[in-house]
Amino acid sequence: MNTQPQENAQSITDFTLSELIARTGYGNSTSQEFIIAHSGAADLEAFHFPCRIDAFIIGIGTEGETQVSVNLTDYILHENTLFLIAPQNIIQAAHGTLKGHMVVVSSHFLQRMNIDMKHLMPLLLQLGTHPCIDISTKERQELQHFISLMDHEIHASSSAFANHIISELFIATLYKIGDTVQHYLETHPETEKRKPSRAENYFHRFLQELSKHYKTERSVGFYAEQLCITPKYLTTLVKEFSKHSVSEWIEIYVILEAKTLLKYSNLSIQEIAYTLNFPNQSFFGSYFKRNTGMSPSQYKAADTTNEEGGGVCSDI
Repeated sequence: MNTQPQENAQSITDFTLSELIARTGYGNSTSQEFIIAHSGAADLEAFHFPCRIDAFIIGIGTEGETQVSVNLTDYILHENTLFLIAPQNIIQAAHGTLKGHMVVVSSHFLQRMNIDMKHLMPLLLQLGTHPCIDISTKERQELQHFISLMDHEIHASSSAFANHIISELFIATLYKIGDTVQHYLETHPETEKRKPSRAENYFHRFLQELSKHYKTERSVGFYAEQLCITPKYLTTLVKEFSKHSVSEWIEIYVILEAKTLLKYSNLSIQEIAYTLNFPNQSFFGSYFKRNTGMSPSQYKAADTTNEEGGGVCSDI
């Protein structure tokens, strides 16, 4: 189902679940804690450019097909595909015909759940290296039923027990997924033998550190120190796995943040420069132009209707 890592990476959009709800209008806009997109064409427009969302994504395909990239590895989603994507993973979806059911849950919401993670965690960790698996039609229909119940409750008139009902339904859904994954691992013993390569492990750890510090730290040495390896070794491992250098990944994160602030915030260019830890506006302008071919003011004034990361998410 999966293929080799992609050769080309683009700018990566970062957004929270509440921002996704604001862009799309789907889900419970009052709690802004999770969104359900139910039985539609899986156009996934918000994910057509590489992005990371601070949320846990659960989905099942019911018909059609599309391709999705998770941390630079491609997977084909089709009927009876179960996919689970953890927060902060890099996602990119191609245009396709997939239809299905999807639940997107904020990290904050998940942390407040009374879930027995002792038994679930080993199964979910397996899905970290296998985020998409094929399940039976019966298993898919059972999961559809759970998601449909959540979808009904989240769009129903609010009541004193609405949040409790939704929470318990989600917990039941997660346990059902655990049962499904357990059955999959029992019938696919070769899955448990697959271990991430050293390069893959370091690349994921590097991205975790980069997502925390890219606004203030832009040296290869800093990230190598965080991972307790040499800058040369970090550069070799990241290049081996992603085909891009550490410096290129840092630039991707910084430039995307700069574009987002220029496009959506009310900050001045000088304030954006300071926000991104540049010594002054001139240094920021030179850095931005070197990476984009235009100055910050030119970018801010340009028509960015179709700029990367600006899509909206359709139902899945």
